[in-house]
Amino acid sequence: MPRPSEALMNEAGDWIAEQLSEEGLMVTGGFVDLVLSMEWDAIEAGAPPDDRPALLQAIIERMRQENVMVGPPPETLSTDGIDTSQIRPVPQQFVEQVLSWEDEFLGFAGITRSA
Repeated sequence: MPRPSEALMNEAGDWIAEQLSEEGLMVTGGFVDLVLSMEWDAIEAGAPPDDRPALLQAIIERMRQENVMVGPPPETLSTDGIDTSQIRPVPQQFVEQVLSWEDEFLGFAGITRSA
């Protein structure tokens, strides 16, 4: 299955970040783009597009390998800088929420991940 166009995925990333923000999950568009890119990389490497647990595992593992971390919202930080004790690996729930909103977006666009 071919990866959607870059323009469509950029639009998806912005829309997903907005939806997550409305749910109270503060993530950047860059984080969403990273998750989507890693998802499509996993699909292109042979992960079944309909196997959500396999895709989640592939994304979380790659984030772990690349040392992708999350931290507290910027407004909670002191002027002295980031409290590194609050930086942690990306929770699986964050990735699940991005993929769930991607499903919604792709549904609106008439696209599925199915092979």
